[in-house]
Amino acid sequence: KDLLGATTILAVALLVAGWRISYLYGKEEAIRELEAKAAFESFSTYAGAPPGDGPRRFAVGLNACLDLIVPAIEVFDVVGADGSDIVARDHETIGTLEELQEVFKYFFQKGGAGERTVRDADVFRSIVSAARGVEEQKIFVGGNAALMGLTIKDKELYLSKDRKGKSKQTVDVLMGGGVGPKLKTMLESRMTFSKDAILNEDDYHVILEYPMGATWGGVTSPRANRFIISHDLTNAKMRTLEAFEDSAAQFKPDVIVLSGLHMMEGEDPAFRSSRIEDFVKMLNTFPTTTPIHLELASMANEKYVSEIVQKVFPYVDSIGLNEQELELISRASNGPHHTMVDDDSIADTAKVGETLNWVLKTFAGPENNSRLSRIHFHSLTFHVIAHLEHIWSNSKKAVVAGSWACSTRACANETLAYDDVTLRLPQKFGISSQYPNLELDLLEAHQQSAVGWTRGDINFFLSPVYVCNTPRKTVGLGDTISANGLFYSKFGPVGV
Repeated sequence: KDLLGATTILAVALLVAGWRISYLYGKEEAIRELEAKAAFESFSTYAGAPPGDGPRRFAVGLNACLDLIVPAIEVFDVVGADGSDIVARDHETIGTLEELQEVFKYFFQKGGAGERTVRDADVFRSIVSAARGVEEQKIFVGGNAALMGLTIKDKELYLSKDRKGKSKQTVDVLMGGGVGPKLKTMLESRMTFSKDAILNEDDYHVILEYPMGATWGGVTSPRANRFIISHDLTNAKMRTLEAFEDSAAQFKPDVIVLSGLHMMEGEDPAFRSSRIEDFVKMLNTFPTTTPIHLELASMANEKYVSEIVQKVFPYVDSIGLNEQELELISRASNGPHHTMVDDDSIADTAKVGETLNWVLKTFAGPENNSRLSRIHFHSLTFHVIAHLEHIWSNSKKAVVAGSWACSTRACANETLAYDDVTLRLPQKFGISSQYPNLELDLLEAHQQSAVGWTRGDINFFLSPVYVCNTPRKTVGLGDTISANGLFYSKFGPVGV
């Protein structure tokens, strides 16, 4: 009887203790959820605040095109390419359907964004024909320069308004890429064009999109992304370079934004080197008081990347890139961390921070005879702006603006709700592999919208990204991020 009573008392005690633990755990979870929702509201408010004073005239070049956006798997089905016997491998350029499958699979299995030139016109035409044959297809403005130009022009909506709701200031954009008839009609009300930039025909790029969890060739994509192919001689030859130089000099921009060097990757090395020299000559014609930003894109040729680093970086003030491009720069220049992503294709904050520090220490500043002073890094789960002290300012606002713009573009929704997105950074994340105890807290980063730290004379600002749960757009995210960051950045020391 005593044993039965003791057992009953113990059972009740355990039940009460279990209920209490469950209650307290549930209460803690509820508190954390409330804190997270409050931080989300604070983040969106901070990101959407008017930019204040800053640059208003932007000269943007050099690549523009039309994007034909289609579901990748459906296009491969049309051409009878199931990828089952294909070995994933990268190629600098694509010459056959088999090579297209190989390089697509290489990026697809990682969920990575890729872009390659198709050197064979017939192969490219066959893919365009297949893309035209699928039911779900869209045509949008394409090309890094054109997309950044549109993003910058759209910031005019966020400037202070008069009583009639009209912006008190305008944002003026000079577009320096080649513009065909259809693209012209899509852009001409938003920006002016370089002289001699109007083409007789539009250049098309095919955007092969896929969702997270898509299966092809026996592999499953860990995230939604896209692979871009083109056969575009206007941009590959940088035929609008000289026209842009003349028009930009007359336009007198506050900021110059350039992209498209990756389009020359498939060209003869001697031709590339010659055009790189022309590109650098153009950079030297602009006053050093006008900041120049260079947006990088997907490449594979380490020698060409090294040439860009050695010959172009010293003559620009800022660069924009993602983890794949940062890895390639590191490999091509004997830097640290040639791989910066984990098994789930998520970039490592500590490795990225160390590599950004290495790039600026090695290739930036007067001690390296270089104008380079700023990097805007973007990945799926976080963004970082790193820059030399006393040259750039307002960087916390800039990195948050880029992060939020990425989320809204990916979801195709300017008014995101808390349940539309997810934070995917770990609760604690490192900023140095050498010093693993140096960690930052996600909740702190979340509540403050961005966190900062300093290494020597380099300032770092990191913002978490609200990853879209159901992405509707995968193309142009990097361009949107960098363009927003530049719009909010200030070239000169006025706070942080």
